[in-house]
Amino acid sequence: MKKITLALVAVMLTFAAQSQTMLTQSEDPVNVVDGGVACWDNVGLTYSDNSFFRVYYLTDFGVNGDFAVSEVQYGQGSADDGKLINLNIYTADTDDLAVANLNLIASTTHTSSSADDLSLVTVPLAATIPAGSIVVFEVNAPSSGTNTGETFFPGVNNAGEDDDSYLSAVDCGITEPTTTSAIGFPDNQYLMNVIGDDLLSVGENLAEIVSVYPSPASDVLNIKLPTNIEVQNSSLVSVLGKTTGVTYSNGTMNVSGIAPGVYFLTLDTNIGSYTQKVIKQ
Repeated sequence: MKKITLALVAVMLTFAAQSQTMLTQSEDPVNVVDGGVACWDNVGLTYSDNSFFRVYYLTDFGVNGDFAVSEVQYGQGSADDGKLINLNIYTADTDDLAVANLNLIASTTHTSSSADDLSLVTVPLAATIPAGSIVVFEVNAPSSGTNTGETFFPGVNNAGEDDDSYLSAVDCGITEPTTTSAIGFPDNQYLMNVIGDDLLSVGENLAEIVSVYPSPASDVLNIKLPTNIEVQNSSLVSVLGKTTGVTYSNGTMNVSGIAPGVYFLTLDTNIGSYTQKVIKQ
């Protein structure tokens, strides 16, 4: 017979690290201390389809512009080697997932390793979320069918959460996303984080996060940008306003063919323009 077996998860919090913002509902968004509930057959050892959800209002985290997701994190309580996990990012029209309409923005997959049990798994995922959105992060562990040894149980801790954790598992009668408290497991507080950049904030502080070096430069000018910034146009002009024809490509500008002197570098990006004085020696 099928049953729901116990495990734990996490909550919601914000912090900036290297200009990035974490969307999380966990008071402790890092430490996994136990495994959470999932729908499975603990006699036949087959695993049902389970989806674990978290919801985030961008504005709750001080994100006022579009949000450029770079990676997602989720707690793994336990998993069998090779278990495929589907990771989905949506926007929603309400934070009540039982009635919400979800719009899929981006998805990726990850193959589980038992070596990651009781730890936080980080997976790259690129997506741009419109400003003001309600963001939904889903960790889906598909059914194993008739196979055994294909289980996944979410990672949790007991530090507290700022909003509900949701579970959907049709085989156990949970036909729509339902809070873990409503199904009798309030201690299942899923550890699930979404990490990225507030494009408005990045645009306002572009000068603080663009790195141009060396100056003076002799052959190559290196330009380091955050991954969410796209250079749409570039120019390098002399102090007299003469265009050199040198352009940006793959993080560099080849300045070996221009005369020594002072120049102005301009980058037009998806979040604004940046100008800096550089010296060619």
